[in-house]
Amino acid sequence: MEPRPPWHATVASHLAGCATVDLAAAHAHVAAAVAAGASVVHAADLALAFAVAAGDPVAARRFEALVGRDLVASVRAVDRTPAFVDEVAQDLRVKLTVGDRGAPRIASYRGTGPLVAWVAVAARRAALNAKRAARRAPVVDPLVELADREPDPELRHLRQLYRTEFRDALAAALAAASDRDRALLRLRFVEGLELAQLGRMYRVHESTASRWLAAARAQVAEAARLHLMARLTITTATADSVARMVVSGLDLSLARLLGAGADAAERA
Repeated sequence: MEPRPPWHATVASHLAGCATVDLAAAHAHVAAAVAAGASVVHAADLALAFAVAAGDPVAARRFEALVGRDLVASVRAVDRTPAFVDEVAQDLRVKLTVGDRGAPRIASYRGTGPLVAWVAVAARRAALNAKRAARRAPVVDPLVELADREPDPELRHLRQLYRTEFRDALAAALAAASDRDRALLRLRFVEGLELAQLGRMYRVHESTASRWLAAARAQVAEAARLHLMARLTITTATADSVARMVVSGLDLSLARLLGAGADAAERA
């Protein structure tokens, strides 16, 4: 019987509790990486990366515990603005562990250095790319296009008339939302993640992610409506139209405002 490689027990112990991972496939992955030049010192990191790429929820939590602090620190070293840090860090987490129209990027980890260092480099690169993109992006009102595209003449008139108030109300509603709700809305309406991807990311069933998202959307819409009603002096009939205006095109409004968040924070 062929002797087991020295890293065999390390891989097995570090994947303990990762019930969805094929242990034989994990060992084969590490063996291939070592044969391609990976250091056996990083066998545990290779195993963890394999398990995360496979979508194991336990591995995903261990990955966050291992690299989360360094990931955020690397982004913050480029720009300390809280909105920028949150945006870039969350976007990178999605790309690393879930994927963005492709395989999770953590699958490209080759074990030539520590996983923590590999993630830190990726985080710094993502932050620098975000800064460059923000400098190139034109300064636009994210709700102008929405008003122009509104098919209902009455709602289009209201959007144009109360555009500033609507933007402020929606921004206030988003600011008052929980961190999870804001993240869910951005991941869905800016990053375009499907419900199944959101479920995997939060380690819940797709139906639970759907309920969370619907509740977050409804809460932001209601908060924005209340902000508008408190600010505007309008008739009851107009109030009904304002309520319809908030709901109509809400998803696009959220996408525009949340997508512009990092750029706005940099310009502030």
